[in-house]
Formats: sequence, structure tokens, C-alpha cells
Amino acid sequence: MALGDSITQGAAGRASYRCQLWRKLTKKGYRADFVGTLSTGYLGENTCSTVWFDRDHEGHWSYRADQVLANISNWAASTRPDLVLIHLGTNDTYHQQTEDSTVLELEQIIDRLRVVNPRVKVFMAQIIPTAGAALALKLQSLNQRMPGLAAAKSTEDSPVYVVDQWTDFNPSTDTYDGVHPNLMGEEKMAERWYQAIREHL
Repeated sequence: MALGDSITQGAAGRASYRCQLWRKLTKKGYRADFVGTLSTGYLGENTCSTVWFDRDHEGHWSYRADQVLANISNWAASTRPDLVLIHLGTNDTYHQQTEDSTVLELEQIIDRLRVVNPRVKVFMAQIIPTAGAALALKLQSLNQRMPGLAAAKSTEDSPVYVVDQWTDFNPSTDTYDGVHPNLMGEEKMAERWYQAIREHL
């Protein structure tokens, strides 16, 4: 399950990082089944030329962590993910949510995923930067909390891994609007997810 906001969903006319992640996984022989209650981009289809691209996902445009938390039990119950990629926190920062509240909500999302699947593997992103120095500093501060979150929540049966999506991601060249990844940004995100999955499966 690719779980997150607009960066996960992708807009109509954009492939989303999910496209290139699917390509990498299938090229290396993994038998992946993407799951989620959505299958389109924002306001229309994602563009992905990869054959048999599995479009299912749980990326919700403009959602904050608390909005995902309010729905994750139902989403997880209907899709039963074994592995969840979480990229959340951008909109929380935009809307002046506190770091403490966002971290708590992310922890509770993990708890609710485990109710459905006690052995779920969670890959928690240090989220990509956005244009604007002040906001970028807030996002970086939130990202610094992720290793502690992972250490506190990780268990032998249900590990939580941190995936660094921040380092070397440049909003000027890797997004089309200062927030959402362009093709280069999608490739960077997909590669980070892929390497983390490959290392821990």
C-alpha cells in the first residue's frame, strides 16, 4: 500500500512515483500487488506507460495525517496490506499542525494497520522538501523525528523502517510546482522506496 497525500496520488497527466516503483519491482522479478481503495490520480488518470501497471493506491490529495488516521482502519480492512509505504506530513506542516500531533498520528496509523495485520512492514518516509525556506525548515524538523518514531514503534513482527526521501531531492529541479514531483522527482522517490524494499525483504 502506497499511503499518503497528493505526492503519492499524483495528478491527472502525471505518472506518480508508483509507476516507476512498479517498473523497478517487476523488472527485478518481484511479484507485487499494489493495494488501495483508489486507482486514479487527482482529477483523472495517472499516465504510466508500463505494461500491467497496478494502479491501486491510498494517496489522497491534500490529506493530513489526522485525515488518513480517521480512515485507515477501513482502508486497511478492505485491502489487508503486508507492506505500507507512508509519505505523510507535508499538508500537516502547511496547515500549522504541531510536530507532536503529526508524529502521534503517524504512530496511531501504524497501530491501526497492525490491528488488521500484526505483521505489517512499515516504510516511513522522511518526506521530500518543498520550495520555500521557512516551510522546508519545518519539514526538515519533522523528518528528524522519524528515526525516533521508527525506533519506538518497530517490533520484531512488525518492523518500521525509515526511508530518506529528503536528501538530494531538489524542489527546483525535481518538482513541477515546488511541491509535487516531476518525472525526475518521481524517479528519485521510486528508487529510494525500491532500495529500501530490496534491503528489507
